[in-house]
Amino acid sequence: MAQAKTEVVKTTPKTQRPRLNNYVTASQGRVGSTKDLKSADLDALLGEVLPVLKHDETYVWDANINGIVIRLTTNSRHQYEFWVENWYPAANDGTVQPHGFIYSVSGVPKRDAHAFYCLDRNTSVFVNTEYYGQCKSWALGMAAVILERNFNTHSIHGAAAEVGGKGVVIVAPTGTGKTTQVNKIIQHPKGKLLGDDWIYISHPAKVTADTEFRVNQPERRIYVRTENAEEEAWLRPVFDRCLLENVITDPAQCHHEGKSKCQIRDLGEDHCYWGFGNSRAILPREWMKGPEKILNSCPMNLIVLLRRDEDSPAEVELTPDQAIKILKEGKTLIRPGAGPKEKWGTYGSEPWYNPYLLAPDHARQERFFRDEMKAARCIILNTKKQTIQETYETILKHLEQT
Repeated sequence: MAQAKTEVVKTTPKTQRPRLNNYVTASQGRVGSTKDLKSADLDALLGEVLPVLKHDETYVWDANINGIVIRLTTNSRHQYEFWVENWYPAANDGTVQPHGFIYSVSGVPKRDAHAFYCLDRNTSVFVNTEYYGQCKSWALGMAAVILERNFNTHSIHGAAAEVGGKGVVIVAPTGTGKTTQVNKIIQHPKGKLLGDDWIYISHPAKVTADTEFRVNQPERRIYVRTENAEEEAWLRPVFDRCLLENVITDPAQCHHEGKSKCQIRDLGEDHCYWGFGNSRAILPREWMKGPEKILNSCPMNLIVLLRRDEDSPAEVELTPDQAIKILKEGKTLIRPGAGPKEKWGTYGSEPWYNPYLLAPDHARQERFFRDEMKAARCIILNTKKQTIQETYETILKHLEQT
């Protein structure tokens, strides 16, 4: 079995490193949300928040998300910069009308940070929160509403990569190792990366035993947790050049839980990429291992579910019924950035391991997954019972067997 090549990472003297382009948001995770806003209530809300926008502090940009155009209007330069870096551009010349709208407005008086979604108008409003992660995820979810209902396209919160022409989709709760595994795969001699967060799969009108599904990556850049640099030291100088969000620069704010050395206190750096579990970078994929290691589409040959607990076996091959049961339950450990801070570290439920479906249709999700499992095998791995390397080798083993 081919092994990933170990690289020696040369560190740059501190005095020669670029100053971090790091923005600290007031809300460092998802804020409370209302996802069933009525059209009349949306009008009232917009009437309250839009007057806050000043003509010389407003940014507008249309993103092309798998063919669906979502327009962001915001007074947050931080969100605007991340948005433009993240997505492929739509026409942005007035010739194409948006399918959905996001308004993100900070400085609204007498309002707590909150996110609103109106299905009837496919419009989201973020009030007094600049955290990009929720904005990005809702944009994907807004595109998903249209793609699933009108174009028979499945939206999956998951990572995807290819090894030797065979594609693997990793579907899992946040924090179980999706990004870690695709970071390993991209270092395989025949490995290539699509993305680490979201994919779309177009379904034909009729699925047969011969149907071949292809995975599509909608994001130009990936919005990745910087804590990955703890295990993958080669990412540290790459992150130094990225747009960053909520990277720790004060050693008093580092939270290491005794598992590693602090970059600030122990390594003499001026920041710590793994001091906060939800610090992020907007990472150009080609910066990782070169443009030849990047794909926007690949076949779907293997579906890998990940979980992390003390009781489950390390490795199980699943029948479609078993996989659907696990996906429907969506048991997940709530990590920093996901939900209210007081719930971090507790278990919750995210059906289909996807907290970003703004108008979930569970029957449609089940049909999509069942059809895909006619063409792809499905396994579940317990990352609590395997090392990172063992999980990686197990995925390679099953890919070779497909």
